[in-house]
Amino acid sequence: MRRVAAAFALGAVLGTALDAIHVYGDVETYTRETFGELAWFVPLEFGLAGVAASLAIPILERRFGPDRPPAWTPWERWREVPVLGGLYLLSVGVNGDEAWWFLGALLVALAARLRFGAVRGDWAFALVAAVVGPAAEAAIHATGAFHYTEPDILGLPVWLPALWAWGGLAIRRLFGQPAPNRPGAT
Repeated sequence: MRRVAAAFALGAVLGTALDAIHVYGDVETYTRETFGELAWFVPLEFGLAGVAASLAIPILERRFGPDRPPAWTPWERWREVPVLGGLYLLSVGVNGDEAWWFLGALLVALAARLRFGAVRGDWAFALVAAVVGPAAEAAIHATGAFHYTEPDILGLPVWLPALWAWGGLAIRRLFGQPAPNRPGAT
């Protein structure tokens, strides 16, 4: 139960913070703002996404990961946050005419990471996130709860699946199994 609560809290805080970058960067807007410029359901939505991720990770690890699921060190886990935050900040600057260039750059960088810095199974986490994340956003968008200011396809930016793919790598590490604490380890 503690793990589920921690996943909810991490998802709610991190997801809301990343979403706020898009809201305050004029990439998306909510129809009924109640939490600054965010909707009331944003922390709940990302908290539940955190729980879903923590439940899905063992399934994906068994199917696509190494024989023993990776135990992520604090460095391996938390280095993903500034990377993902930086990609969100970059997406603010390329909203509009540069969207296709940003998509290309994200795909090249993602391919390089998966080729040269991947852990077995990373491609599966990236692929699942690239499909599930935008599908969930499209479903919420279809309710009229929010919209992207410069959509390309189905009300979403063209680069969104690639951004979610990077998110899948971060999700695997942040919500996956932490490395055991060892005395004297850094």
